[in-house]
Amino acid sequence: MSKGVNHDVRKRMVVMKAMRLFAQMGYQKVSFATISDATGIARTALYRYFKTKRDLFDEAIHEITSSIMMELRDIISRDNPVNKRLELVCDQVVEEFFDKKDFFLAIFDFVFSMVRLGEDMSGRIALFTDGLKLVFRKLISEGVRLREISPEVDPDNASEILFSQMESVAFKVLLGVEKSPEASRRRFSGIISTICQK
Repeated sequence: MSKGVNHDVRKRMVVMKAMRLFAQMGYQKVSFATISDATGIARTALYRYFKTKRDLFDEAIHEITSSIMMELRDIISRDNPVNKRLELVCDQVVEEFFDKKDFFLAIFDFVFSMVRLGEDMSGRIALFTDGLKLVFRKLISEGVRLREISPEVDPDNASEILFSQMESVAFKVLLGVEKSPEASRRRFSGIISTICQK
């Protein structure tokens, strides 16, 4: 007698394979038929997990951002000084941009195509970017509280500066202008040194 299907495991497998397809082909070229072929699951069965391709894409984005946030939570809970943890957070995110460049390209392609169609994507973008802003703000606030950072530093403004730099790095990586993480690391190190001056 065969065992029943573990739907959680199967759903995650669909998401992981779809992520690879989105990275290789871009959002527009991936269809439920493509995903069905890659997973070996009938198209009608895929609808059990995802009503639309967009739902599946959102889940893939959630999977990646959740994975990154787990890594960042580990970093911020360490016993290092705040400036070191800020550098480690920036290093981790930059590494993710380089390691998953094709998938991030698919995300940007999707967002820009929706904006061209007149859709307001600000809420969706905030869902996936606010976590990083909160990490920066939490660390900088902790640094101020522990007097590792001057009380003159406004955590909101400082975290916005770091986040803006991260957006710049993302575009440079996706455009192929930034060839390796080293240049990004140096820029973040300089910004963090400035923020952490007492």
